[in-house]
Amino acid sequence: MEEYKKKIKKTIDRFYVECVDEFKEAELRIANDSKFRTMFRKKDYKGNIELLRKCKKNTSSLRFPMGDIPKDDELTKDLVRQAEVCFRQFSRLCDSYIQMQTALDGKSQGKDLPYSKYKEVYYKTQEDNQAMNRELKELDLLYTDFLDDEDYDVYEFID
Repeated sequence: MEEYKKKIKKTIDRFYVECVDEFKEAELRIANDSKFRTMFRKKDYKGNIELLRKCKKNTSSLRFPMGDIPKDDELTKDLVRQAEVCFRQFSRLCDSYIQMQTALDGKSQGKDLPYSKYKEVYYKTQEDNQAMNRELKELDLLYTDFLDDEDYDVYEFID
């Protein structure tokens, strides 16, 4: 595998491990904290918010070696473009979840949160989540094609 492809593979693997997997952990915590009967009780939502910010920060640090990609390597260019779309959508998703957790935190501390505002934030989070799933599906398909074109060690990223 060429050096530029190794760098791209490492960047995408980091996205899946350091961002997507961490986000899934945060999402599970949020789901447990957000059961309808208990979601407006006093809780510390700040831990969830910090975890989401960490996920977003990890994504913002990911970069691709664009100058190293040969002009005729369309698959790799498409993969990088789709990954960058995923990174941007992932940041929007984190922002939506942060906004929802911030609103719930305020509500648990006695601040006013009208149902209409909660519903707006909730639906925005759902929209961003669906968009992220669509983008990830596209990335998965391109990444599979990218990996099928090369010989690689599946466990290379895992130390």
